[in-house]
Amino acid sequence: YQKAEPGFVEKYFALLAAGGSKHYSELLAPFGLDARDPAFWAIGLSMIEGLIDELEGLSA
Repeated sequence: YQKAEPGFVEKYFALLAAGGSKHYSELLAPFGLDARDPAFWAIGLSMIEGLIDELEGLSA
């Protein structure tokens, strides 16, 4: 979402509205995402790592 193009909000609401009624690949396609691509997971894990680092910094 941080690098989202115009129309992201509408696509995101459509994803939420679909619930579990569609395959994950169909839900991610409008965002240009492919969960089979290791880079997809690397980006997400990197974001989580940043959040962990931030939290660790708060407790120091």
